[in-house]
Amino acid sequence: MTDTKGAVASTRLSNGKVISYALGDVANNLTFMMTSMFLVVYMTDLAGISAGVAGAIYGVTKFWAGITDLTAGQTVDRFDTRWGRLRPWILFGSAPLAIVFVALFSVPAGIAGTTMAIVWILLFDAAYQLAYSFVNIPYGSLSSALTQDPVDRSRLSGARSIASSLSGVLLAFAVAPQFQDTAADGIRQKFMITTLILGAIAVILYLICFKNTKEVVERPQQKVTLRSTLKTVRANKPLLVLCSGAMFLLAGMFTMSAVALFYARDVLGNAGWYAFLQLAQTLGSIVIASAVPTITVRLGKRKGYMLGGAVTVLAFVIMYFAPGGSLVAGIIAWFVYGMGVGGTNALMFSMQADTVDYGEWKTGTRSEGGSYSILSFIRKVGQGIGGWAGAALIGAFGYNSQAAVQTEQAIEGIRIATGALPAVLTFIAILIMSRYPLGLEEHSQIVRELNERRTKKAVTEMAGMSEGEVKTTEVGDGRTMRLRKKGEAVPPIVTVFGQSGAGASVIGPMLARELAVPYVGQKFSSEELALVDREALVSDSGFDRWLRSVEHAGAQDSTMALGASEEQNFQVAAENTRNVLAEVANGGVVHGRNGAYVLHHAVGAIHVRLIAPKPKRIERIMHRWGLNPTEATAQLEAEDRLRAEMSRHLYQWDPNNDAYYDLVINTGSITYEQVVEAIAELYRSKYPENQPDPTVDTGEIPLPPYPAEAHREGSEEDVLK
Repeated sequence: MTDTKGAVASTRLSNGKVISYALGDVANNLTFMMTSMFLVVYMTDLAGISAGVAGAIYGVTKFWAGITDLTAGQTVDRFDTRWGRLRPWILFGSAPLAIVFVALFSVPAGIAGTTMAIVWILLFDAAYQLAYSFVNIPYGSLSSALTQDPVDRSRLSGARSIASSLSGVLLAFAVAPQFQDTAADGIRQKFMITTLILGAIAVILYLICFKNTKEVVERPQQKVTLRSTLKTVRANKPLLVLCSGAMFLLAGMFTMSAVALFYARDVLGNAGWYAFLQLAQTLGSIVIASAVPTITVRLGKRKGYMLGGAVTVLAFVIMYFAPGGSLVAGIIAWFVYGMGVGGTNALMFSMQADTVDYGEWKTGTRSEGGSYSILSFIRKVGQGIGGWAGAALIGAFGYNSQAAVQTEQAIEGIRIATGALPAVLTFIAILIMSRYPLGLEEHSQIVRELNERRTKKAVTEMAGMSEGEVKTTEVGDGRTMRLRKKGEAVPPIVTVFGQSGAGASVIGPMLARELAVPYVGQKFSSEELALVDREALVSDSGFDRWLRSVEHAGAQDSTMALGASEEQNFQVAAENTRNVLAEVANGGVVHGRNGAYVLHHAVGAIHVRLIAPKPKRIERIMHRWGLNPTEATAQLEAEDRLRAEMSRHLYQWDPNNDAYYDLVINTGSITYEQVVEAIAELYRSKYPENQPDPTVDTGEIPLPPYPAEAHREGSEEDVLK
């Protein structure tokens, strides 16, 4: 049973839990990347299956994997146990997964080269894909059940991406050299022992992941069917374009990856060099992933995706023309390739979230599950097409698994499958994505309209008003939403957001006293963050930030898990919206809580942002908490950064954007009393008819330990407070 006790967002996940979760993806990739990187060459060189048939098997089983992913997505949430809904699938599914994985790579020598070898591979690969779906889908969804904190979920995804990438590199170093001479004595036994070891390690890592994680967030059951996903696509042009581009992009990627080991061995001259190619690709992906936010801001997602695609095409061109035997050329090509696909993958998932918003805006129905399910399915189809095309192509050019040296024609086929064909497929993906209709401004407008719709809907439900009664137009200031029926008195409402150390936690209560309305503090105040989780906040290091920035850098296959995380963000945001509306039903000063965004269009509300010079804010934090300058700076920067990340994840807005506020005040040069007077005067001037409700008992609003008279006097020591 899912335990919701302790599901407190102010308690950050420990590094141990994050690492344990990431180890689960290491386990995933010990088997998944083994099949992605080495199954085709195993089928041709050890199982004696022709390249064309091997490609057909790869394509069929990947299509089957798309179906099993959808099936698992509909199934895993249905059963609740004392271990939760998701973790039992990892506990009980890991051993069967390891068994069919080992069997897949253990074709008996006596049937190699016969029809029975084809049947063996086909059946066990199908069984592997089924078992993998029922472990990987719940594993991916587990991140949204471990925490409600979107920043922590970014840490989990980042750790997973890094674990995925590094496990692929280590796997390449361990396995690739074994394919240098597939005719060597004992190669089958050696390979079976390797898969046994990998399977055993995977089970151990799955068990560690199971033991050290705990489901604390109740997840709604996913009701995703093939019919609903197809309906989602038909009504969503951006999603249709994105999926079409993804199919060609993934086809290009997996055409190359299916034959990359052949390229390392037969073009570059050493199967062991494949590991260095994988390392270069991983480094390229990690380098570009942390730059994706900057690319998004400067170019937009569509142009950024197309740029990443162009870089990927360049990499494929280098692969095709690279001189034979040149490891340096190969490393350059794979590094460039890593940068290209790292950027396009990260932007693909980011754009996927945007298509969910578009679907809700267009149809009124939000479908994370359907949207992410169809992308997951299309990615698997693209993988299958790519694997089939790569293997079939080298077979058509005369690849001979028994030959010690391949013919020039066969090597040309390997070059085309590794470079030329993937370049064409990726170029088609770029052309398709040039038609993607959601630019940065279009999506921002959609998000703003959706927020207004959701808030108005919440008002109608909570205040018993019709949509017509809620809707209004205030000429000149953009207010379009009433919180009370026309003619009813509206008590004062002020939202306050401040930089860390700008004094908002003091000014907010003082302002509430001045306006005689309730004070609604931050969901997690600076004091709570500092006292409850000082270590986590101050240690929000460059590595931790980088970890969150590369959350989509790895070759994550379970895109439906991203849908679960996005849906969790949506539910948390919806709950916050309802809470804010309930808190200001009788007026109030709201500190934080994304109040300026939730109430942006509300008649009777004004929105204030408090700032101060950074040195002044650092001094205040030093004085308040007894920190040295380095500690105070770290706490200030971390709190500002984390609050902005929370707002971006939950509402896709920037709380530091002055355009959302009616008033921005520098508290570093005037007293807190003067700030309060200025805000109160502005409110009374704008809404002179709005008075506090005398029947509402605001109680005694406590102030933090900042003497009010000190601000009136403005002494140096007291100003620091």
